[in-house]
Amino acid sequence: MKEIGGYFELQLRKGEHYHKGAVQLNTARNCLEYILRAKRYKKIYIPYLNSEVIWEPIKKLGIECEFYSVDFKIDPIFNKKLAPDEVFFYSDIYGIKCNTVDKLVMRCGKQLIVDNTHAFYSKPYEGIDTIYSPRKFFGLPDGAYLYTDTLLDEDFEQDQAIPHMTHLMKRIESESANAGYQDYLNYCASLVNQPIKKMSNLANALLANIDYENLRKRQISNFRYLHQALGTNNLYEFDNFPEDTCPLSYMFYSEDPTLRKKLIDNKIYVSTYWKETLNLVEKNSAEYKIVNYLLPLPCDHRYDEEDMKRIVDVITK
Repeated sequence: MKEIGGYFELQLRKGEHYHKGAVQLNTARNCLEYILRAKRYKKIYIPYLNSEVIWEPIKKLGIECEFYSVDFKIDPIFNKKLAPDEVFFYSDIYGIKCNTVDKLVMRCGKQLIVDNTHAFYSKPYEGIDTIYSPRKFFGLPDGAYLYTDTLLDEDFEQDQAIPHMTHLMKRIESESANAGYQDYLNYCASLVNQPIKKMSNLANALLANIDYENLRKRQISNFRYLHQALGTNNLYEFDNFPEDTCPLSYMFYSEDPTLRKKLIDNKIYVSTYWKETLNLVEKNSAEYKIVNYLLPLPCDHRYDEEDMKRIVDVITK
């Protein structure tokens, strides 16, 4: 029976999820576990250039795994024919590789898993298993989306959001990323070996509270500003992707060993992704260069043109 009265809950707008037809789970890595269990694959091909968190469900399920390389444009170097019980895993890194995803859909068909954790606004292909991680784009305690045509006949426990909220709340209260950074690291550590769970009620409510179209436009505008200002000095060549593509970050390639520190010293925090990849590849490989020198400049919806100009000034001056 619905309760009437009592104290007020956190007040949120009751809108809609951007991904309305997806399975709602707790983490992206558990979306991968869900697919591997549901489809009963025996072997998966994964890129060297990826987060080690995707190894977790593969090891857990004891599935055979083989790495493949990518070139400097982050296109796969792969010419094997897939057996019926094998699957190819590809990540739309930084949300700019939608053209490559198009080609892989044609080549691999349903034996493809698309990792859109960096491409929240990209639409899934019908019949293609696709994973999304809204936590890469919005402040959330948990939550991931999975599009799949094969469902597990299991009733999963629901995740609880409260233990995952400390770093989010501290960032609001202090207006500083440093205040809650250790809490954020603790939060990341807590996600290791989490079982598959349903998205928490709080994450569900928060994701129905977001003005997606406005935030998407702002992020695209910030990306374009950086590209217009830095593009001639950027050694990374972007694909000719559609105008409505919303990248996660602006990728600026620089082998200047001091630039990352210079940005951080100016309170422009540039992440280093895929550190574990460096233990798997040669120093002259595309992956090694991408991890070390392709800087993901922040351009998300929290910022405006003045913030983007500050980033440009630090890099150019």
